[in-house]
Amino acid sequence: MPRSKRSPSPAFGQSPTYSTAEVARLWGVSESSVKRWSDNGLLPCVRTPGGHRRFTLQALLEFQRTTGEKLLAEQGQGAGLSDVELAIAARDWSQLQMVYYKVAIAGDEATGAALLEQLYRSGLSPVEITEQLLTPVLHLIGDRWRRGELNIWEEHLASQVTLAATEHLHRQVPHAPPQGRLALCGCPEGDLHEIALHLVVEVLETEGWRVLSLGPNTPLFSFADAIQRFAPHLICISATIVQDLERLRRDYGHFYQMARRHGARIVIGGAAFADPQVRSIFVHDFQAAGLSDFVEYLRREFPTVPPSER
Repeated sequence: MPRSKRSPSPAFGQSPTYSTAEVARLWGVSESSVKRWSDNGLLPCVRTPGGHRRFTLQALLEFQRTTGEKLLAEQGQGAGLSDVELAIAARDWSQLQMVYYKVAIAGDEATGAALLEQLYRSGLSPVEITEQLLTPVLHLIGDRWRRGELNIWEEHLASQVTLAATEHLHRQVPHAPPQGRLALCGCPEGDLHEIALHLVVEVLETEGWRVLSLGPNTPLFSFADAIQRFAPHLICISATIVQDLERLRRDYGHFYQMARRHGARIVIGGAAFADPQVRSIFVHDFQAAGLSDFVEYLRREFPTVPPSER
């Protein structure tokens, strides 16, 4: 789903730019200080057709690294904003992705969690953070591992950092009141990729669902038994890879019948379903292209019910 991005004026190219007032808020100083530094040549700016100052991210970073550190400290602002804080303010996803990539493969759970919390505190939703930061980085890590550019332990560390960081963020996010709805989630047999499943579970919990996660590598016959036992309203299947298509084809019939018997909706999502052959086996009610797509489906098909109407 297309995401809105901050777009600078065409006159300034493709890099984000900031007004005098925005720079003053970023650094916690007065607008007159920003103008004075600009007039003195310490903080270069460009001018709009109307004569207003605009400052590029590169100019702010350069000022921060040199003269700005001292000037900001003299005004009681300490060291000002870090490169990461400026990147967050600018929504510079390329820089933030590289920061998270390095943190993830180094196994630095604390820094990963702190970065996600900073992004959330800046006004971004967990779904936006996932789609703009986590998903691209995890794809990059997977691609580099497959090409032999990363060791398997680096890929595993990145997975653990992401699980820990998203769990930390999940605890910070307000949850909708319980809606009395149950979702059953899992990955099919042979699929060990748990991060996407983990994120789906967190989205559901945030939306007020009770969730039972069967985890990765769950045979469909076992999935069907769980449907019979718990009678969920929704079944979510996350699949990055699938193995043994013939067995899946055989087992899915019973799974599907059990889901329909209990009136459950079936949602599928993940890279594996880009294959038409796989998709044809997993007859479903909805295929989610991403988490934002999934959230829209949930809110459309399962609207929030006020307590007085339950």
